[in-house]
Amino acid sequence: MVVSSALYSVASQYGTGDLATVTQRRDEWWEIAGLLTLKATELGIGWWGEYDGWDLACLTVLSHMPYLYLLTTFYTVRPTTMWAGIVIDVVSTYLPFTLFRDSSPIHQSDAPKSLVANKSILNDLSVQICTSVLAAAVYGLVVYGSFHGWLPAFLIVHFEGLRDLSGAYTADLHLVTAGFIVSGYAAQSFLFMPALGARPDAHDLKMAEFDPETATLGQTVWYNVWGYSKRSRTLIKRTATLAIASAMQTGIRTYLTIEGVELAGAAGWAAMWAAAAVLVGGVFWWVGDVDGVFN
Repeated sequence: MVVSSALYSVASQYGTGDLATVTQRRDEWWEIAGLLTLKATELGIGWWGEYDGWDLACLTVLSHMPYLYLLTTFYTVRPTTMWAGIVIDVVSTYLPFTLFRDSSPIHQSDAPKSLVANKSILNDLSVQICTSVLAAAVYGLVVYGSFHGWLPAFLIVHFEGLRDLSGAYTADLHLVTAGFIVSGYAAQSFLFMPALGARPDAHDLKMAEFDPETATLGQTVWYNVWGYSKRSRTLIKRTATLAIASAMQTGIRTYLTIEGVELAGAAGWAAMWAAAAVLVGGVFWWVGDVDGVFN
């Protein structure tokens, strides 16, 4: 938090001051406590989720980008300001975890095959490019569909002080998708690659021994609810984490820091990004739904 505050202070002297024209200062104790709790929760998710610095950097890109995207698209904040904000947020979370936690074997090119499955696929540049573009396309389709559907009217009703709605009406699908390439890469790094590289664990061995003829009702229910492979469980948990982090980070920051935003408006904008995260996870599950990958 100290690193983030220091970097934002420095950045404000070199061109990110336009954020101050649309954000509001919060002085109430509960508002300040809410923002501090949000940051602490984000770091706690990374620590207790056993993420390394790269995992948390990717999660930060994906969960912080919707708030800054809103400011750039509808509040005339410059794109350079948005990217500066993302870089600052990423650095302020990446550095502490890099210093205090070792990198995951998934992110080590020399990690032994006994720790990482499907290494040849993980290191394949074409796979990385294709999955990044696929995730970007999902984000692009969700945003583009919302721009040409429910979102403009919703923003007018719940966001007082919008400066420009033309970005929604003139949006081009290809350009919108291209704008999410960085997010697509972050999504495949945070969701697809860790799931692809996960090796079977004790839970997998236990589920393999499941016998529906002798199992109790409780065992049968548990098998149907959570009897997935290690790879599928990794993808499900990380997708849920991404959806929750995106909703929390976007909703709370939007409501507490942008002047004139109603609670319902912040919740609706956040829900769109949470839904996009779930769709990306679902698409990755579909991509990996072949023998020897996610089952």
